[in-house]
Amino acid sequence: MLDHIVTGRLDDVAPEPADEDVLDQLTRTTDNAHVYLEAWLTAAYLDGTGCYADPAVRAASQLPELLLGHANRRHSCPPGCPGTSAQCDGCAQACGGDAHRRQALMSRLFAHILADRQQEARRLLVVPVAGPDAPA
Repeated sequence: MLDHIVTGRLDDVAPEPADEDVLDQLTRTTDNAHVYLEAWLTAAYLDGTGCYADPAVRAASQLPELLLGHANRRHSCPPGCPGTSAQCDGCAQACGGDAHRRQALMSRLFAHILADRQQEARRLLVVPVAGPDAPA
């Protein structure tokens, strides 16, 4: 996975459920690779490609929560923070120019869109129980 990110060939592979764990781990480092992985997984989720073609995987996905958590950490940086990510209360990148806040707002928006799609996937998995009055 990381090799594909570094070489710019992330689109050459299909997402797998374990990629969400990789995303979560990358956001705990100062590496900006998580930004690409986050965007790639979000696009795959919304397109229903790779593992996300399965409604059960979408329903069980942690991606909406991961995006929201990452957005909250990035948005909590102090205004105009000039420091590195290690100095900036959880920012995943250097904070110059408030770019982290704009990225946080975008991640938050995508998190809400993904959460809506996740609810749709969960509804697809609900099978009505046949009762005694149900047609045969």
